[in-house]
Amino acid sequence: MRVLLTTWAAPGHLFPMVPLAWAFQAAGHEVRVAGPPSCQDAITQAGLSAVEAGDQAAIAGLPKPPELAAWGRPARWPSGWSADLDLLDTGQRRVIRALYEKQCAVAGLMLDDLIAFGRWWRPDLIVHDVLSMAGPVLGAVLGVPAVGHGWEIGSTLHPPTGDGDAEPLPAYLGLFERYGAEVAEPVGWVDPCPPSLRPPDGRPVRRLPMRCVPYNGSGRQPGWLAERGRPRVCVTAGVAGARYRDPGGPDVLALTLASLAATEAEIVLAPSGPVAEEGLPDQVRVARGIPFRMLLPTCDLVIHHGGAGTALTAVVLGVPQLVVPPSPICTEIGHGIVRAGAGAMLDRLDSTELLLKTATEMLAAPEPYRGAAERVRSETAALPSPGALAAELGAS
Repeated sequence: MRVLLTTWAAPGHLFPMVPLAWAFQAAGHEVRVAGPPSCQDAITQAGLSAVEAGDQAAIAGLPKPPELAAWGRPARWPSGWSADLDLLDTGQRRVIRALYEKQCAVAGLMLDDLIAFGRWWRPDLIVHDVLSMAGPVLGAVLGVPAVGHGWEIGSTLHPPTGDGDAEPLPAYLGLFERYGAEVAEPVGWVDPCPPSLRPPDGRPVRRLPMRCVPYNGSGRQPGWLAERGRPRVCVTAGVAGARYRDPGGPDVLALTLASLAATEAEIVLAPSGPVAEEGLPDQVRVARGIPFRMLLPTCDLVIHHGGAGTALTAVVLGVPQLVVPPSPICTEIGHGIVRAGAGAMLDRLDSTELLLKTATEMLAAPEPYRGAAERVRSETAALPSPGALAAELGAS
């Protein structure tokens, strides 16, 4: 069988798909992963074969709707909104609609290349991340099934909608019309989220549960990881933290480091971009290029922005989490962590006292969080492995 996976962004959207891609390859299937030029290095570094789709300059040049400014600002939207968009008010729905319309524009810039490759290579199955709107269109044009792949705790496991969950998004329908294809929904949705972290479904979903196998890139094991003399706290904004930073709001990463300066813990700062290392508190160690699946098992607490990759990796490894969310989707992920009991979430991002107090209390009494994370880990272990899901999809 030939399997074509599609994504529009790396590493955040690509990495959760890598274990399933590996499973298809290990089972002897031919696998290709398609994405814009900006994704190519991440695809090949994961040991997968890359296909370029779309013009990077055109994608980068897409206008940013003004409504999306709210996407990068702290906000407390109704818990569970990502699975039931009808929970949102009119202004919040405009933000989601603008997000969907932007993703449809990205898909429009990728589809010509995807279809040309698909007609030549003739895949038997399409697997696309939930915001890669080109995937279902490609499947409809080629006449092959498409499967959506969730990538976060709050993934919306259904096609993009308009102003209500039951209303199709015109920009999405237009992608099918452009190629003369009948609108076709994905035949299922791969969900790597443990059940206790999922928001309630807002509509019927054919979920394809899959065990979360953390993949955070490759790296080397540094000797200091095994050196433990005091509590260790990982502080990170993940691979996408800078994307959600509110230019008019506090620097959450700097605030976090300032808060922890009064603790006795060793602070491991895992930045995704440049950071001014001079002036950091003495107990801060900057760690680059160390995958979280290697780093986090040595930590007593991880403080992060609420990114899906960090959250799922930490919960699978049993590490308590303190979420400091800078955006609505990160807050939704934080709700899942809190609901499962595997961590805490701050309601304020501007209080060093509150952050220090919460982190200190979690380090002093970690067992409730560790116990909850262990329950989630057991829940995760009971889900089908990527290999089992690959076998199921390969047989269907």
